[in-house]
Amino acid sequence: MSDATTALLAELGEPADVISQLTPDEAVTVLTLYRKARQTRRAELDTAIDDTLGFLPRLVRIPARKIMFGK
Repeated sequence: MSDATTALLAELGEPADVISQLTPDEAVTVLTLYRKARQTRRAELDTAIDDTLGFLPRLVRIPARKIMFGK
């Protein structure tokens, strides 16, 4: 099993056997696409959260963020 296949299995938590059937090049491609999609979704979520908190009055934003995320 290639390093990319092992990394992909670790990322996805051992899904169907199809992952282990990928060639090393296919595993690299799928892993790269998966990580890019995850990074894009995370950025979109951060933007959505910031936009939502932007509707709150300024003095309420910090406590609301702390309540929601413990930060």
